[in-house]
Amino acid sequence: MPAGLKSVVNNFLIKSGYSVKRIREHELKYFLSSYDKSRELPLGAQSFLNSENPRLQSLRAAYRGLQLPVLQHTVWREQQLDRQLSLAWFRGDNLYVWQYRQLKSDARLRFYLAVLDVENRDKLDLLERLKEDGLFGCWTFSFTGRTDLLSRDLLDSVNEINYLDEHLHLSERSEFKVLDIGAGYGRFAHRMCEAFPNLSAYDCIDAVPESTFLCDYYLQFRGIGDRARSVPLTEYQTLSQRYDLAVNIHSFSECSYVAVRWWLEQIRSREIEWLLIVPNDPTELLTSEADGTKKEFMSDVLNCGYELWDRRPTYMNPDLREFIGVNDHFFLFRRKVAT
Repeated sequence: MPAGLKSVVNNFLIKSGYSVKRIREHELKYFLSSYDKSRELPLGAQSFLNSENPRLQSLRAAYRGLQLPVLQHTVWREQQLDRQLSLAWFRGDNLYVWQYRQLKSDARLRFYLAVLDVENRDKLDLLERLKEDGLFGCWTFSFTGRTDLLSRDLLDSVNEINYLDEHLHLSERSEFKVLDIGAGYGRFAHRMCEAFPNLSAYDCIDAVPESTFLCDYYLQFRGIGDRARSVPLTEYQTLSQRYDLAVNIHSFSECSYVAVRWWLEQIRSREIEWLLIVPNDPTELLTSEADGTKKEFMSDVLNCGYELWDRRPTYMNPDLREFIGVNDHFFLFRRKVAT
């Protein structure tokens, strides 16, 4: 663009309340899906984790043949997956976990402050016990005085696990079982199995075939297939009739209302005592509809026989929440005791 024309355009934009700056190549990860290629993929991952894999193709075909409301995707559409997800680098910044795009500029500083907040409540010492290897494209941070890598995958998990243990005393139980709805690639399953040797069974289920495929691979790769499994949606009726806890982390918010209602019925029919929901919206439970609107579903959770046991921000420091731009909340429900 000629310098004179560029000046005219910039002046016009400034008078209109806008400012334009050039985005440098290293800054693109703040705005677009991305992954860290600095660590090699595990042996065989590149050839197995691709869209031509017969297992993935079979799952896609099977899911298309189901007549279930949870398959009416409003966010996780095929075109979104094609644009944002590289199967072999599934732990990068994508639909599953926003990393740089969540923190934006000054990501390293913002992440460090988030670490300090979570560390202050890490009663289980999970930041010391659980490890991050940065595999499959996961963006990581390292800090002076800390020998281990850190990631949003790890930090979110440590925060969520400590929160659950605070209220459910999971570490003190002889055994317990978990149902993870919208489990993605199995992030939370992996961390929960590492944190709790007394976790007897962890079932993951998801209405997106790519998630089922990746989750099955990841659970086996992490060596926890004896306790955690990825259940295809075609086999949802084989889920256990008893779980102690159901979790839905940043998933119901990306589903339609009819899909959420269907999932809640699966929870209600199993009389699961505890239900943790972490929505995308700060203080409300809202769906994502095809026309761009949102519907409230808190009343539907309550109508399934649950009461709100606790609600609090995922990060406790209000100044931190404002600085890093994250105002997520935990919603913990407990099933009412029949009288």
